Amino acid sequence: MPRLALRLLVVVLVLVALAGATAGGWWWARRDVLPGMLPVRIAEGPIDFHARLDTGATVSSINAEHIEVVNGEGRPTRRDVGRRIRFELVNDRGERMPLEAEIAEIHGIRSADCREVRYHVYLTVAFRGRASRVLMNLNDRGATDEKLLLGRNWLDQGYSVAPGS
Repeated sequence: MPRLALRLLVVVLVLVALAGATAGGWWWARRDVLPGMLPVRIAEGPIDFHARLDTGATVSSINAEHIEVVNGEGRPTRRDVGRRIRFELVNDRGERMPLEAEIAEIHGIRSADCREVRYHVYLTVAFRGRASRVLMNLNDRGATDEKLLLGRNWLDQGYSVAPGS
């Protein structure tokens, strides 16, 4: 008798799961499919960017110059989390916007050519009438054409990248 009850329970759970998936739609079917590059606005400025969608990046990255921790110790330390940070955003048209935000996280970042410590702040990305608070690392991206990379932490809010973009 216990085996029959267990089998019945499994069947009921499967049916409930299928009914929920059918009623709500599949998660990937509810995503907006976007091209690899798109215009967005950082609402705190406001300042506009042409962002590249980067499925390989966990966290988004934005071009920032003149980065300075308010009452900081000179070099990045974990004690800086919670402090204010001043920086200047520079978009692909060379427009500049000075901002100040609270440091949310500090992480060591490994890239192909170096290892560095980067500050992370929350900024608001506005796109198609939706505004999302997104964790971004502040990085001098002056040598690259792409001044804003939107990583999976933004894409996971209901977006996918079109194949071949």
